[in-house]
Order: sequence, then C-alpha cells, then structure tokens
Amino acid sequence: MSKLTAKQFNEKYPVGHTFIYQRSRFLRGGPTVRTLGRAKDEGERTIVEIDIEPYYIDIDTLNC
Repeated sequence: MSKLTAKQFNEKYPVGHTFIYQRSRFLRGGPTVRTLGRAKDEGERTIVEIDIEPYYIDIDTLNC
C-alpha cells in the first residue's frame, strides 16, 4: 500500500517530474521515467501514468 495518497503525491511532485522506476525493490536501479499525468487513487493503490511501458504504475515502484 502506498505511503502517499494521490493528493499528497500530486502536491509534492508536479507532472513531468522524473523518477527512477524500480520494477522490484530487491534490485537496485532502473530506467529514468517522467510522469505524464496526475496520480489517482485506485482502491488501495495510487497509480500514475509514465512515459515508458507499462505506462500506468503504482507510485511505490518509483524511487521518490
């Protein structure tokens, strides 16, 4: 479950902010991604659109 809600994420990180996308928390590093839209709460997850596949991801996979 996300530590931040969509509202908190959107206030802290503007659209276009860059992150490191970590598919697995056990493996270090990953590709640099840029957000393309505002985060949304979907059930117990908070998701955001990014500029590479898989395009919509849980914000917990971003190295914030």
